[in-house]
Amino acid sequence: MAPACGYERLLEGPATAFRPLRGWTFVRKHSREGEGLLSVHPSVQHQLRGWFDAVVALGLRVKDREAHAHNLRVARLCVHIGRQLSMSRHELRVLARAGLMHDIGKLGIPDTVLGKHSALDDAEWNLMRTHPELGLTLLDRTGQSSREVLAVLYHHERLDGSGYPYGLSGEAIPIEARIVAVADTYDALTSDRPYRKACSEAEARRVLIAEAGSRLDPRAVSALFGAFDLSPRIRLAIA
Repeated sequence: MAPACGYERLLEGPATAFRPLRGWTFVRKHSREGEGLLSVHPSVQHQLRGWFDAVVALGLRVKDREAHAHNLRVARLCVHIGRQLSMSRHELRVLARAGLMHDIGKLGIPDTVLGKHSALDDAEWNLMRTHPELGLTLLDRTGQSSREVLAVLYHHERLDGSGYPYGLSGEAIPIEARIVAVADTYDALTSDRPYRKACSEAEARRVLIAEAGSRLDPRAVSALFGAFDLSPRIRLAIA
């Protein structure tokens, strides 16, 4: 059997393998990671390429390399979570696309807000909170209408209804959006941001454990820990 490559590496590679990735861009012909993600089984290659083409068609350019690296890491985390939950290969493809596109709405947010080195004021925060709906608008223009688009729209909703943009709660939030929320939260915590340094792995785990069941889906959190081969004791703490 040929070794796994590209999209297959999202399914077969260790969950810890993608933490060092930096500087990934959507410029396919110049991007090893971009080319790798498109080097997939023929049955899924066309679908994934369509999503990359949608991004290019929307005029996405490399404004923030770390933001693009974040999108790729979230996509990989989503796939590993889905795999721990025994999702089908089709469902894993949905998760990969949802993770890759979850922040596409930030194309409509000014760089002065995205890159601010201090806390956002109320007006800036309200503007930032519009990015899920902006993402829906952008993807609607490409003719997309699917579960991954709903994941883009709902990835900041929370189980207790405290999220945005609609304050959905519990099972009203699609499972894909709940998985993206966990992956996005973990990667955000463990990555440097303009306004703070990255948390340690232990600190990130504590945050996820504290929010599992109240704000974050506990099965998805447990699946993330399983992907990282964390101890059963930690997984049981959020059961």
